[in-house]
Amino acid sequence: MDNDTALPTPEPTDTEPAPVADTPTDALPDTADESEAPAAAPEPEPATYAASAPQPAALKPRSPMGAVIAVAIVVALLFGGAAGLGGAFLGSKLFKTSQQSVTVVKGDTEESVAAAAAAALPSVVNIDITGTVSDSESQLPTTHPDVPVTGNGSGVAFRATDDGGTYILTNDHVAAGADTLVVTDSTGERHDATLVGTDAETDIAVLKVDAKLPVIATGDSEQLVVGQLVVAIGSPFGLQHSVTSGVVSAIHRSLPDSTGSSTKYPLVDVIQTDAAINPGNSGGALVDRTGALVGIPSAIYSSSGANDGIGFAIPVKAVLRVADALIETGSVEHPFLGISGQSVTAAFAKTEKLPVNEGAYVVEITKGTEAEKAGLRKGDVIVKLDSTTIRSMDDLILAVRRKTVGDTVVLSLYRDGKLIEVDMKVGVKPANL
Repeated sequence: MDNDTALPTPEPTDTEPAPVADTPTDALPDTADESEAPAAAPEPEPATYAASAPQPAALKPRSPMGAVIAVAIVVALLFGGAAGLGGAFLGSKLFKTSQQSVTVVKGDTEESVAAAAAAALPSVVNIDITGTVSDSESQLPTTHPDVPVTGNGSGVAFRATDDGGTYILTNDHVAAGADTLVVTDSTGERHDATLVGTDAETDIAVLKVDAKLPVIATGDSEQLVVGQLVVAIGSPFGLQHSVTSGVVSAIHRSLPDSTGSSTKYPLVDVIQTDAAINPGNSGGALVDRTGALVGIPSAIYSSSGANDGIGFAIPVKAVLRVADALIETGSVEHPFLGISGQSVTAAFAKTEKLPVNEGAYVVEITKGTEAEKAGLRKGDVIVKLDSTTIRSMDDLILAVRRKTVGDTVVLSLYRDGKLIEVDMKVGVKPANL
């Protein structure tokens, strides 16, 4: 994650419990830098992770009960045009589809979902991805030529370009590494797309097409409330422009590592919804009852690899911040304090003789960072960032993630049993972390 790294909470013996294994048994390291997320609260089901397009990859979970995030992308793997079909692509084989136009509802309607779909559908696109896998990556004989890989995901037209084209939002795991990207709009027209920029840290990418597409209205993800109606639009299993609905199940979720990497943690402060999200919905639209974009679907918890009623979307506020930076500069700066740490529990506090039973315990300071400059030390227990109470590393990561690089913050922390305040700046996450 972009902020302070969470270390798993140890038992009173000072021995770290073994982290949840990769699917199913690869252990994760006990420590993490600021870019890695802490363990999330237990979720109801284990799951599988369908990773970055165009290739799937396993995810290393950190949920205490072993739940794994499945990123909702159709990763169609077609090696040599025959065998090697990715499981997430199976739906497009079972439900064969052809190019078709989408007719949206016109006029007034009392159906909230229909009204939201009518407003948003014209701006949602299907994205076909083509890439290649080398013989070493595909485990084919060394003399075998590189083989094609195809897949599809979703996207949302959100801004007109200065030259008459359109910028399209999608996920990093949809677009990253693709050789070709072809966008199909709601009328069935196909357009070659170019990759403007991508940010693995937040799982956001921006594409560009030369055609003028209807752009979606953007809502305010900060105003979402639990129980509010939301509608998901995308291409689950390749079924283009499918509409599902549900409610906002939770907000400000922090999830286990969803990238299989110890240094990337995109799913922080995300929206949880029970609107059906399946492989292929990645990069599509989550809209409110007015059809305004409030999030970009990115992942699911699932025991089957398909919808189990727990999906996650990146809030549009964060999405637009990243998209603006990618369009303007081609890269994104992420807020970063420069510490590794773990959550304080009553058992840990007793073992370490800490004055509090909650907080973020500093285990390591990253050299050259703002944390080092501010004089933070190993053993400090952070209990507040500005006015935000910090009860865990999750809380600290979330609080820092919501800041902007260059902001000055006040940390309230315990050091040697005394409560003190430390002023420091929010730095930039180093590129090598």
